Amino acid sequence: MEHLERMGVREGKMYGVLVAAGSDADGAADDATPAKLSFLAAYSGQKDGSYSDDWFVPPIVDYLQPGGYFMCEQAAIVGLNRLISSWHRRECRLQLEERKRQLEAERDAAVARAKAIYAEGKARRQGSRDADAIRESQHQKAGIVRARRLHAEELEAIAQSLDEDNAALRALQEQRKRRSMALQQWLFGQFEFLNARGETARLVDLMPVEQIPSGAGECCAPKLLQAAYQSGLKPLCMVEFWYGPSAAGEERLSGEYYPACHRKCRPILQFMLQGLDVEPDPALYYDSAGVGQQPRMLWEDQWYAAIDKPAGWLSVQGIAELPCVEDFARSRWPLASGPLIVHRLDQDTSGILLIAKTAEAHRRAQWLFEHRHIYKRYEALLERPLAEPAGTISLPLMPDIDNRPRQRVSLEHGAEAVTRYEVISSQTPAAASAATASTRVAFYPETGRTHQLRVHAASPQGLNSPICGDRLYGHLDKRLCLHATTLRFEHPYTHEQLQIDSPCPF
Repeated sequence: MEHLERMGVREGKMYGVLVAAGSDADGAADDATPAKLSFLAAYSGQKDGSYSDDWFVPPIVDYLQPGGYFMCEQAAIVGLNRLISSWHRRECRLQLEERKRQLEAERDAAVARAKAIYAEGKARRQGSRDADAIRESQHQKAGIVRARRLHAEELEAIAQSLDEDNAALRALQEQRKRRSMALQQWLFGQFEFLNARGETARLVDLMPVEQIPSGAGECCAPKLLQAAYQSGLKPLCMVEFWYGPSAAGEERLSGEYYPACHRKCRPILQFMLQGLDVEPDPALYYDSAGVGQQPRMLWEDQWYAAIDKPAGWLSVQGIAELPCVEDFARSRWPLASGPLIVHRLDQDTSGILLIAKTAEAHRRAQWLFEHRHIYKRYEALLERPLAEPAGTISLPLMPDIDNRPRQRVSLEHGAEAVTRYEVISSQTPAAASAATASTRVAFYPETGRTHQLRVHAASPQGLNSPICGDRLYGHLDKRLCLHATTLRFEHPYTHEQLQIDSPCPF
């Protein structure tokens, strides 16, 4: 990071550092002698439109070499883009379109005049059925038909010329599409990766071609591992971090650490890490998750039940090896019908979860959630103090396609997400240890989007203070400090006002 600061880096992007031990030839002769350590650095994608920076590892495929196949073919495609974008502005086309507008205007004016003459005559002939009136009516109707045919031959010729011109444009667009797809396929075919066993695999073998995202193989982690293997180094540990301003909707904090992206990197890293002793992915795993605990019953009647979900439990069936409330509910109430789980909590979130014992009870309770007739309160510990003691956050959310299950803020494409909050207590930074939250807050979500509270807390556009232990938007710890403490609603059958509470465990 100090080096990037000296370089005057202004563009926000992911950077990575890998610490490696020297090969047996260069390093230790036996286990008693430590091998020489070194490090490699990388950045994702391109920097200033190139890959040429000796301080960082080279790309796996440098397709930006001047005069190379990629650059020549890309230049040809750019030329097609320019031709296509200027197609409708050519002089001959403009003249045809102007002549077409002129002829159509003359025709439409003639039709309007003929219709006006007919309307005037019709009013004058009102009630008359003599031969002269009938002939006049027929003549005026024929005048409308003649007006509609005005310039018909020339307009038809112009339309044919424009159709031929449009067909030529579509042919250019199809050529551009074919060449762009072929160039992308060629590029995918150039990527070949190594792993710690000395094996190789092509990108097109690791992912279905139609599912390979643009930029696959150009992120930090694959670059670092490839450079280490090619240099005979043994990777020991690796970190990736964001440096610079956050990209729109990415919610990245400069200097903060983030895992490799799922969509581009996961299939590649699953191969490249083979042969290494790799720790569990922190984005999918908590050392101290409450998977050994059991849900606690909070309230129950003949239609519904409310349980206290432990952190680490899924709400519904998903990853096979993890426990889920859906399985627990079907085991406890074997005669229950319908989907059972009325709403969901994140795997990492603990607290109150409502269960319906029949399909009709499920439908009625879901209606309450969908129409915002459920009062929900959560309690959380945040990493930093807040500037305001209370407020409302309104930031639309959508899935982060490259980093599922993460969500991202998108003012353009996101779904409405609204959260009210209030500070319960706050510690001064001096009094708070590094492992202790500085702010306890209550959240009152008015909508129920995935990861809504987590993103609204972490986003610089929101509270700019991640929830403690948030492995996706903040920093990994023993658990996510977010708990659903209160659920209040009118019972769909008895119409009793119910309030269910669960004390915060942190």
